[in-house]
Amino acid sequence: MTIEHGRDIAELFRRVNNLLRIGKVVEVDYAKAKAKVKIGEITTDFMPWLVPSTAAWIPLKNGEQVVILSPNGDLQMGIILPALYQNAKPAPSSDAAKIAIVADIEQTGGTEISGTLDTKGKITTKSDINASGGIKAAGEVEGKGVQLSTHTHNFMYIGMGQGATPQNATTQKPS
Repeated sequence: MTIEHGRDIAELFRRVNNLLRIGKVVEVDYAKAKAKVKIGEITTDFMPWLVPSTAAWIPLKNGEQVVILSPNGDLQMGIILPALYQNAKPAPSSDAAKIAIVADIEQTGGTEISGTLDTKGKITTKSDINASGGIKAAGEVEGKGVQLSTHTHNFMYIGMGQGATPQNATTQKPS
């Protein structure tokens, strides 16, 4: 680019200003993994956002503050660098020793977590749970509609094996 005219200088200035811009997400196309960002009075076209790995899905949300990196200052080639903490969306923790994630998480494949895992909210699984240690519950434990804290037996077997006979007895509720 030859700088001969005032408009060439203006174009160069515009491109330098567009190299890094801060804006807010205003629309997300989750199927295409692209978002529009509002920067002042300008709203970009859909552009991709950076992720730590193509095996991760970390979707942007409307209102998140982001940085746009534009090669050669061209917003048409922009890439969204998510996201910046702000007053409206503060960091979920200030503990330097913890990783805090506030999201709906779906994991495919294996994951190993060493240490204590504290969760808030429900955990749902569509698979078996195997424990090599004990399982403790402060709340109710239920299986196939039977609640552990109120489950009783109306009879017990006396003896062992083939000749065991049922006797009239009631077991006590667990304490």
